[in-house]
Amino acid sequence: MMENDDIKKTLQELKAFYDAEREKLSSIDQLVREPVDKEIIIDFWKLSNAEIEREMWNRLAGLDADADCFPGGPISSHRPLLGKPIVFLKKILRGLTRPYSSLLLQKQNRLNRELVTFQLLIFLKLRQLGKMIRETAERAADSPDGPPAGPENKKTTTGKT
Repeated sequence: MMENDDIKKTLQELKAFYDAEREKLSSIDQLVREPVDKEIIIDFWKLSNAEIEREMWNRLAGLDADADCFPGGPISSHRPLLGKPIVFLKKILRGLTRPYSSLLLQKQNRLNRELVTFQLLIFLKLRQLGKMIRETAERAADSPDGPPAGPENKKTTTGKT
């Protein structure tokens, strides 16, 4: 039995170490030290509750960061000779299309914000429901009468369960 406890302790230490290392990295590209050109597919069914919650919040933060779809920042070009004419033309095009694109982008921004807010509310509600379920289970376990009779514990009028 002692060997089993030692193995568990060692595994927990390794997991904690690698979790800390993973948290230090800002992206998977840093971990593998080269660009990753394909999406990493996560099997959500195999995640622990803590990993699921962390994944939910990370995804929500990404959605929130991308919710604003207006073009940001000044127009610039990296080309030394053609850069100034390109920037000039882009400014003219942006100015000509601004009334139409602003109307569309305002609607899209509103929708994006509402969806991110709605998703946040769903996460918070799930957290509350989980807490209520745990509290109910604890009360039922502490009750001297045992768990309350649910549909599966009630007898029918014929005496069958």
